[in-house]
Amino acid sequence: MLKQFMKRPIWLAAIVASACSSVVAPPPANSLTVEALRALPTQTYVIQPEDADLNFSVKPLGFPSVKGSFAGFDGSVVVEKAAEDKISVEATVDLDSVTFNSDWYENVVKSPAWFDVENHPQAVFAGSLDGWDGEGTGTIAGQITVKGITKPAEFSIRLNCDVNDPCPIDAVGFSGEIILNRRDFDMTEFRGLVGNKVTLKFSGALVTADERIAAAR
Repeated sequence: MLKQFMKRPIWLAAIVASACSSVVAPPPANSLTVEALRALPTQTYVIQPEDADLNFSVKPLGFPSVKGSFAGFDGSVVVEKAAEDKISVEATVDLDSVTFNSDWYENVVKSPAWFDVENHPQAVFAGSLDGWDGEGTGTIAGQITVKGITKPAEFSIRLNCDVNDPCPIDAVGFSGEIILNRRDFDMTEFRGLVGNKVTLKFSGALVTADERIAAAR
């Protein structure tokens, strides 16, 4: 597991997001075909913590982007009826696990003006597959709650077999990118000094729940 497991399952990534468009790089050579994904058995995938990464960047006006990451997050992808594209996703992010190369930045984003981690320690996403578009790239639509504010959320996720064998039955790689507006979640500190757009990227591996339990023994 990453530094700690959440009390609720995830997603993926991840995750902090709002109803904005997302940007995803072209799929890698080993990306999964839609046909392979629609042949998946009914089962639950969970994040393999040691392979997962969740990072973000925000750009102060006139300065290079500031980058940070989250050390605590977890998630699940439940394949209900893959042939009918019925796949659900849940995710949690421990906002208090945010890390920068600066204690000052960490204190700022944990404060009431930003995440307000004392009162809202987690970001939570729940949604479902909205369909596959191309090889191994799908759209996940649902809702995300950050700082007690719930908004519709939509993002793209790419599934691949780059580092997992056997795949996709026992394990599958994932990656994606979300662009959100921090003002949607009442994070208005430093208006005019820090841009509103926050880019969040996530990647890693999903393994079956049985595989993760076995690995933890």
